[in-house]
Amino acid sequence: MYDKHLDGFLMAADCGSFSQAAQRLYISTNALIKQINLLESRLGITLFVRSRQGIELTDAGRSIYRDAKRIIGISEQAVRAAKDIERLSGRSIRIGTSQLRPCKTLVDVWSTVSRRYQDISLSVVPFNDESLLAVLDALGEGIDVIAGIYPSTLWNNRCQALHLADLPLCCAMARNHPLAYKRRLTFDDLDGQTLIMIRRGDTSYIDELRDEIETNHPGIRIHSVPSYGTDVFNQVEALGGLMVSVQIWSELHPSLVTVPCEWRYTVPYGIVYPLKPAPIVERFVEAMRTAGPLFHND
Repeated sequence: MYDKHLDGFLMAADCGSFSQAAQRLYISTNALIKQINLLESRLGITLFVRSRQGIELTDAGRSIYRDAKRIIGISEQAVRAAKDIERLSGRSIRIGTSQLRPCKTLVDVWSTVSRRYQDISLSVVPFNDESLLAVLDALGEGIDVIAGIYPSTLWNNRCQALHLADLPLCCAMARNHPLAYKRRLTFDDLDGQTLIMIRRGDTSYIDELRDEIETNHPGIRIHSVPSYGTDVFNQVEALGGLMVSVQIWSELHPSLVTVPCEWRYTVPYGIVYPLKPAPIVERFVEAMRTAGPLFHND
């Protein structure tokens, strides 16, 4: 991580003598002097004033001395951090969490099966939904797994997925919306309404619902968006429209409510993980495969 000749330089500066420094380093005085001469040559500066009374740092040498101490400290800290990562990587699963992909359900389920996997621990790593594709491309580096719905065709060839449940598509709306009081919605309830959906081509699951609406329920107006985020939730609340949603997002926006619908359309929920997972991630995925139902839908 740093020039080893700095060790000899620092020792000589601390001792004020090449011979004393050489003794402490268990090398010959000549070998140490050669190291110092080589270091001075590489740096292009004179580090020591040499005299019969001993050696003394030059002004430039004192500057190098201060910075060398700092460099060595940073290097040692970096090595310790790398060793900690290596030590923990064999047993720690890094769970990504974001607004649209909260990790709470996964962590709750893991608590029921973790007794059989005492060597595996979980750590939570926040990420921004806007950078999701970059996170997926780098799975296994900073984040090992992400839990949530995974319907997008943009995810193809980026990761593997373990299917854990099928979540019914619902409708979210402002709390004061005329349909907010209903226990379940039908297509007839949505007639004359504007429904926000992910644009066509992003996922076949949403496209199936879109096909149903466009073919059989032309009274429902569809407004397409490229992706979901805080701005879309705010738009639904401000304009009094509706959006296709799922129950696990019901608490994302305090002014919206999520109402189930009487249709058969669902999206898959599970965990995504690297195309080439580490052994500990494979064990975690297998453990989750046997965990049992995650949701109990009405």
